[in-house]
Amino acid sequence: MVRTLSGEERTTLEIFAQSNGCSSFTGRRSRILLTSSQGKAPLQIATDLGVDDETVRRAIRAFNERGMPVLIEGSPKPKCPRELFIAGGREALLAIFHRNPTHYGFDSGNWTLELIADAAFAEGITTSRVSDETIRSALVRHGIKWSHFKRLLRRECHTIPSANRRIITIQQR
Repeated sequence: MVRTLSGEERTTLEIFAQSNGCSSFTGRRSRILLTSSQGKAPLQIATDLGVDDETVRRAIRAFNERGMPVLIEGSPKPKCPRELFIAGGREALLAIFHRNPTHYGFDSGNWTLELIADAAFAEGITTSRVSDETIRSALVRHGIKWSHFKRLLRRECHTIPSANRRIITIQQR
């Protein structure tokens, strides 16, 4: 349940909840918070407003932590994304492909984006274990499309239907 609202907060929320001039995000959040202040449970609020119950819980939690600024819609991405690669890490990423995955202790002789992420972290190229999408994006930043990456390194690309992941078969030099 939302914390006790001050008079000013309640008035502002009521204005936003009834206003057609504000964004749908602000209006929806205002209605969630006002309904919660009346003692209704998140599941009941979700049903009444036609939203997911987790949306209601997130709105209440955010308001209790940060107050009125949660009514302003913002990007879900962090404002200052931390650097995931060490200095020169993206370039060092390409060096990983010159070794077999077994060199890094993997059972498979085939590279996947997931294994590349694990190897990059093991080598200290990334500051934490990154996602396979981060690895793919790093290759794209080097001007290497994933579909063309196999030709660059003279490797074949296969799709595993069950796992729906791309695998690169390594040709040792």
